[in-house]
Amino acid sequence: MVRRIWNWRKSMFAQIALLTLLFLGWGLYSFVIRPIADMPIATQRSPEQATTDRLRSVLHAFVLAERETPGKPPALATDPLIRAIEARNPGFRYYVRADDRAFGNGDPVYFRRFGFDRLAQVHRTIADPAICSQASKLVPQRGHTDYADFYMCDRLSYFEYRGLERPVIVNEEQPLGAMGGWLAWFSGNFLLAAGGVFLIFALIFTLHILSLRRVATLARSIDPQRLDAKLPEKGVANEILPLVRAVNHLIGQVDAAQRRATFFLSAAAHELRTPLTVLRTRLELMEEGAEKDKLIGDVRRLTRLVNQLLTLMSISNRRDITGFADLALIGRKVTQDLSLLADRTGVTLRFDSAVPVFEIPGDAELIGSAIANLVDNAISFAPEGTSVDVGLSADGTITVRDHGPGLGSVDPDTLFEPFIRPVSNRRGYGLGLAIVSAIVRLHGGRVAAANAPDGGAVFTVTFSDQTINVSADATRLI
Repeated sequence: MVRRIWNWRKSMFAQIALLTLLFLGWGLYSFVIRPIADMPIATQRSPEQATTDRLRSVLHAFVLAERETPGKPPALATDPLIRAIEARNPGFRYYVRADDRAFGNGDPVYFRRFGFDRLAQVHRTIADPAICSQASKLVPQRGHTDYADFYMCDRLSYFEYRGLERPVIVNEEQPLGAMGGWLAWFSGNFLLAAGGVFLIFALIFTLHILSLRRVATLARSIDPQRLDAKLPEKGVANEILPLVRAVNHLIGQVDAAQRRATFFLSAAAHELRTPLTVLRTRLELMEEGAEKDKLIGDVRRLTRLVNQLLTLMSISNRRDITGFADLALIGRKVTQDLSLLADRTGVTLRFDSAVPVFEIPGDAELIGSAIANLVDNAISFAPEGTSVDVGLSADGTITVRDHGPGLGSVDPDTLFEPFIRPVSNRRGYGLGLAIVSAIVRLHGGRVAAANAPDGGAVFTVTFSDQTINVSADATRLI
């Protein structure tokens, strides 16, 4: 049970649910609990209390503003509350001090009576801003109450008022109830909440889309001829994991079927070699004649087919290569070995190398076989009196060039499939270029075919980071 719950951490649904719950918890605290806790409690105040509270707030705010920006605050005589109080209370007097600056329409009666002036002098002699004094005095009078407020640390703040007998009508904002406060707060932050939810979903899906793209990239990199690689299951979301496992299971089944087919072809080819050898030996004992030569030729072609099948199967079953191959040496050797064949068909075979040595990681025998197959095709399809030019450039590009009819309408990608023969009367069984393709794939490369600009065809073979260009007629199949 614990393991199943722990595995939920990789689920997109679980991740979205967890982050959503966290977001909702934060929203509940920010938009409901905290606003309600901070909401003022609505109380019924008398007109006298409301007037005195507002008056003290106005005087206190003026003192603070005057201390911070001397001369900038508006005059108290122009304040609507002060003017309303003076209109209803002819004997109303107020006095305000900010440091050494005094304001108001009366004398500092209580400032002197309660000794606040002497206290201010004592503070100036101390000159320590960490020592502060604060006092407020309510002075009861007949029918009303006067008030004085003193505060001083390094600077003086003081105000007093007298003669506030009649209150004034104060336009106060009525406090909202709990539901009204919550609605006002939540409506002001609705867009923030919606944006947060959107970002949560966008972040989660972006992360999983990146994971899907990584799996897709690995899937595209799998070689159909080498199905030993599998898609990674680690780090994949639980909703996608069944699909990845299904694809890996399919890869395993295809690999097993491919191995069975390869084994069957290889076993069949091995089994055919012995009967063909016996048959050819018996034919050699027959009397000479046209029929004997024809039968021996048929057996020779079948033997060649079997040998090519065995070669193709052995290359397909290999998974790694060792050693190094010198492309310059391979080019010279292939040219030398096939020069006699070229002379018989009236074709000139040449090799030109821009570098004396050019080594790449690989099996020299297999690479030589691949180039020899393509050069043999070039010779067999090159018109009499033309040339087949084999060249090695400084960047490792090998070019085998003829002047044949070119690719024509043949699809270049189909040329490297086994048993494909675009020209029906062509000798062979369509395995030569398939062997070339298998050798190139074994070395981590690829092979492609294209028309040459001025006639003929170009085969491009890439071994790892090195490029080998082999020109031959694309319709020539060994």
